[in-house]
Amino acid sequence: MSEQTTGARPEYRAQPAGTTGGAPAPAPEMSAWAGWVRFGAVVMVVVGVFGVIEGLAAIVSPTYFVTATGTVLVLSWATWGWIHLILGALVAIVGASLLGEAPTWARGAGIALVGLSAIVHLIAIPVAPVWSIVVIALDVVILYALITTWGAPLDARG
Repeated sequence: MSEQTTGARPEYRAQPAGTTGGAPAPAPEMSAWAGWVRFGAVVMVVVGVFGVIEGLAAIVSPTYFVTATGTVLVLSWATWGWIHLILGALVAIVGASLLGEAPTWARGAGIALVGLSAIVHLIAIPVAPVWSIVVIALDVVILYALITTWGAPLDARG
C-alpha cells in the first residue's frame, strides 16, 4: 500500500532496526590528509591557469620573452608557449578533478604533470627567472601534498 492510502507521514514510518528515528546519517569524517590534497588541487588549478596565460602570452607576443640569442635551448619561445599552454591546461584539468573524489589516476597524473611542469620551468629560468622559480616552488608544494598523502584514505567512504 502507498503512503497516501495508509495516511502515514514519512517522518512517522517505522525505521529499520539499528537506525535512529529522525536523526540524519552522520557525514563521513575527512582524513587529516584530505586537506593537503584539496590544497594541492587548488594550487594546481591556479598554476595551470597561469601556465595557460603564460603560454598564450608567449604565442601572441613571442618577442616579449627573449633570451640573448632569441631562443630557449633549440626551440623558439613561441614553441615553448605552446608547451606551457598545453601543460598548463592539463595541470588545471587534473587539479580540478582532484577537487572531487581525488581518484588515484588523478593523483598519479597530477604528480607526473607537476613534475614535468617543474622541469619545463627549470628550462625557462633564463627567460623568466623570478616567475619560473615561483612556479617551481609551487610545484614542489603540490608534489608534497600529493605524494605524502598517497597511502592515506581521503574520506570514510573508502
